Amino acid sequence: MAVKIGSARIDENGHATGGKAGDQTGKEVSRQNWYKHAKGWRVFRAKVATVAAKIAQDMDWACDNIHIGYDQGQRLTLYNVSKPLDFNCKAVKTNCETDCSALVRVCCAYAGVMLPNFRTPTEPKALLDSGAFVELTGAKYTDTSVYLKRGDILVTKTQGHTVVVLSDGSKAGVDVAPVAGLSRGDKGNKVKEMQRALLVWNPDCLPKFGADGDFGAETEKALKAYQTAARLPITGVYDDATRKALTGIGAPEWAVTTGDINVRSAPGIDARVLGIARNGSRLLYQGESKEVDGRLWYLVEYHGVNGWISSKFSHIEK
Repeated sequence: MAVKIGSARIDENGHATGGKAGDQTGKEVSRQNWYKHAKGWRVFRAKVATVAAKIAQDMDWACDNIHIGYDQGQRLTLYNVSKPLDFNCKAVKTNCETDCSALVRVCCAYAGVMLPNFRTPTEPKALLDSGAFVELTGAKYTDTSVYLKRGDILVTKTQGHTVVVLSDGSKAGVDVAPVAGLSRGDKGNKVKEMQRALLVWNPDCLPKFGADGDFGAETEKALKAYQTAARLPITGVYDDATRKALTGIGAPEWAVTTGDINVRSAPGIDARVLGIARNGSRLLYQGESKEVDGRLWYLVEYHGVNGWISSKFSHIEK
């Protein structure tokens, strides 16, 4: 069975602009069989399956809604009409217009991925910069449909067209995920290990939540900052290349306590006490120390926040 794709295609007169609002022919926004585009496809897949499902669902609704037509000159009217409706294309009752890239943007917004206004030449960057998608490379994705999955986004390699895949290819179910790594929304010890490595790189990069094991907006921002500094692809995904580069900075160091010790909000005995670290505690050393009144104080992670302990009852070790 042929793989189906959906897109905004052309107005009722076969032109890019000038038609009436709404779908006058039932084909301005519609489904068709997958085809190999003369300009070649680039393929993007949502990292989260529910995001892909919502993108495809909204495209299905757009294809079935006679109120949504095609016009490049009025390409943002669907976006504006659907915004108060949470970008639900089924709920649109006002005649409006869109074009191929503006419609993909609406479908992504319905799935919770908010993107800047783009056209096909800048669409790949917008998708990747969001951190929600990975690009699938290789002829099995770009030149055939058998490995495509519902919710995949196809964009021509140069200015041209973009579509959403609406049905699975025959081998979609046996495909192996092309990219492995931690990304926004992940939780657990592996996330915490990554965050601790980021704190070794820059003790100030996670100022609010620290190494809490939750890959949220703060962690994504810190990871992208590291990828920028390390001249890696700025994906916001903790992939194998990023892990090797980041952990290669050096093994984490620990502040080991030799007695019960106050953890303070700043170096010095006059600073506020955050809590007590018991004898033998191992606190992640953040790589910074300051001398106050002739004694060194170490910056450490304490229950997910930054704190300071005196060297009188602690020392640093690998």
